[in-house]
Amino acid sequence: MDKQSYARYLLQLMEEEVEATEGDVEDSALYGYFQMYMPYGQGVEATFEPLEDGHAYLQRIKQIYELLDPEDFSGDTIPGYFNSKVKDVPHEALRGLGEQFIKGLKELLDELAEGEGADEAAAYLSSIEEVKLLSHGEIDGIRQSYDPEIYEAIFDVVSEHKDDDAPIEILDEAYYSIACDYWISYYLQWHRYGLKGDPFAPYFELYRLGYKAIFSEKILYIGS
Repeated sequence: MDKQSYARYLLQLMEEEVEATEGDVEDSALYGYFQMYMPYGQGVEATFEPLEDGHAYLQRIKQIYELLDPEDFSGDTIPGYFNSKVKDVPHEALRGLGEQFIKGLKELLDELAEGEGADEAAAYLSSIEEVKLLSHGEIDGIRQSYDPEIYEAIFDVVSEHKDDDAPIEILDEAYYSIACDYWISYYLQWHRYGLKGDPFAPYFELYRLGYKAIFSEKILYIGS
């Protein structure tokens, strides 16, 4: 199944009418796609049935539904994104996840040291001075002062290891819209990149626990 055939299949799951004579379906047409299966993920398996490696994507996407609280979907309004509630986690455990995240990213970039910007980004990670925990709400003030080099390097790595013609590419915006976070998207699609390790697993675990992580001024900040 090619990308456009897969796109039309997904639109049919959304009960959208698509004529065969219409132009190409853009990935933006599937923004918010996974929200259709909130809160339990019931029926989401049909999304990946046409793909030979669909089971790999299915196992990851199931995790995003597991963090939802079904009670949040019983009222007149429902969440628009996949947000988890803050858990009471020992500071040592949070700091440990942050350290694992730094280590995983550095190992990934060290492996790709010849790639553009990868060696500089690996050096940046080696220079991280601290994993700092913030009080509730403080991390929102850090967002505008993030260190762009590490984010740009990871974006380049992922872009270089994507097949833009692969059917799964049509879900790119759907994955991003899960949390409006590219790194959550990378974790859920990690299978497609063909890279070693699982560097975004600690980042996803922090997200599952209700925390965010941001690199800023050579510090990894973690907060809720």
